Amino acid sequence: MKYCTAKEFELIPQEETCANHQNKNGITIAMPKENPQKETRVPLTPMGVSVLTASGYKVIVESGAGQQANYSDLEYSEAGATITDNRQTIFGSQMVIKIAPCSQEEIGLMKKGGTILSFLEAAIQKKEYITALQHKKILAVALEYIKTEKDFYPVMYANSEIAGRNAIIVAAEYLGKQRGGKGVLLGGITGISPASVVIFGTGTAALYAARTAINLGAEVKIFDNSVYNLLCFTQKLNRDIFTSVMHPKVIQKALASADVVIGAKSIKAHPYPVITQEMVAKMKKGSVIVDLNVETGSCFETSAPSGFDNPAFEKNGIIHYCLPNITALVPRTASIALSNVLYTLLLSIRNSGLNQEIKYNPGLRNGIYTFNGILTNEYLGKKFNIPHKDINLFLNTL
Repeated sequence: MKYCTAKEFELIPQEETCANHQNKNGITIAMPKENPQKETRVPLTPMGVSVLTASGYKVIVESGAGQQANYSDLEYSEAGATITDNRQTIFGSQMVIKIAPCSQEEIGLMKKGGTILSFLEAAIQKKEYITALQHKKILAVALEYIKTEKDFYPVMYANSEIAGRNAIIVAAEYLGKQRGGKGVLLGGITGISPASVVIFGTGTAALYAARTAINLGAEVKIFDNSVYNLLCFTQKLNRDIFTSVMHPKVIQKALASADVVIGAKSIKAHPYPVITQEMVAKMKKGSVIVDLNVETGSCFETSAPSGFDNPAFEKNGIIHYCLPNITALVPRTASIALSNVLYTLLLSIRNSGLNQEIKYNPGLRNGIYTFNGILTNEYLGKKFNIPHKDINLFLNTL
């Protein structure tokens, strides 16, 4: 395949050049490269890009954007994307799609009135980020807040499923002697009692963590502060297991015999850590805690966010695995799951137009948090004391 040379190191398939000219009035999507120390996923895979370019989108990808997920520039180029290393071109596009929220520098490069789709990470976000978006009148959409029918959040569901499964795999690894654990096989073997896994929470991540642990042969105990949630959980799991409300004495007894503890409890369910430092200190030495909510409302008083270079640390003789983004350990799987959601949404936007999609798609509106310089998210408004308005008040202006 032949490629023409562009000023900014662009790889453009010859046959795509004509197509791009034919769709010069279409929407341009740009996918920047993430910070490899913090993020390994991409929002669009080459397959997702190929569907979008075939529909009339022009897609620009920053050189090396897919490297951490093992997607090459050539794969994106062959899918119809333009590859560039010019960040001004990337962030100056009509619509920017990325994983992590934009930095102040990146917002500065964006065109006024542009659109950004990314994760918001509201619990750890800063006021300066919101005000910068307002100043540029950026239409900002939080991927984790986008929903479909019956209040289904596809991005969050996929992330939670991956996180839950991965939490058990990580815990099994860190139970091994080579990682400083007890040297225990998670599932046990014939004639030996299986390892004990305690899970806090009854959401999607907790469900898939429980399924994975049970399939490996572990004994599982589930804690939540809602009897109804526990009932629904066992129905989804389709088997009888130990469940309990969040009673301190019952928790302490379970922790004392636990080999693995998974924190999958939502921040909205409690305003303070459920598992105190004293409780953790009484656990068996070499046991493993995997905290899936370390930045959004941890169950554990002893937790603290860790990084890719050193994701686990020891406290009170207990291994703590507190990587905020555990899905980034499997970036290719996570990227495919995210791309499958996004390219479907983008095709709908292409067919109806962005304004019409916002007007008639309440699930997309649910993800919008800044619109034409106005904050439209109540949680952020209260958190930062910024005036906010309901996005539905602006439907007649679209």
